[in-house]
Amino acid sequence: MSLQKEIDDLVRKLNAVANNTKKESQAAFRIAAKPLVSAIKANAPESDSEHYRYKGGKIVATYKPGNLRRSIKTLQFRRSAAVFVGPKLDKSGSGGMFAGNKTDGYYAHWVEYGTMSQMPQPFVRPAVQTAGPAALSIAVKELKNSIDNYAKKIAR
Repeated sequence: MSLQKEIDDLVRKLNAVANNTKKESQAAFRIAAKPLVSAIKANAPESDSEHYRYKGGKIVATYKPGNLRRSIKTLQFRRSAAVFVGPKLDKSGSGGMFAGNKTDGYYAHWVEYGTMSQMPQPFVRPAVQTAGPAALSIAVKELKNSIDNYAKKIAR
């Protein structure tokens, strides 16, 4: 009977570890992403003038200078344990005035890689090369701390 109790206890602890993994890894990755976000924002080009988005020949959105820089965030998605760094897209139909806290970085890939009429202005790749190793080392340190803390908690 005590063997069955031990097995049930171990199964409960294993389930707790599995359920806690996503939350703990996302917390560690959010901390590790901070230097990467800062580096990308520092490298992001900023226009001197407003830009516009058109639909059917009419202006539907106005982008103030610095919109791309302000849109760079740490992003989490429900179905993934990973944390992503990149431009946050506007979910409300991408219309209106994008200034202050309201941002829409949908055009980041065109800036990074260029278009037929615009030369590329890489800002993400150079930032990843410079800040990536620091972010990885922070992630490893945070994950190790998280694992150690959780192991101590379960051992009790």
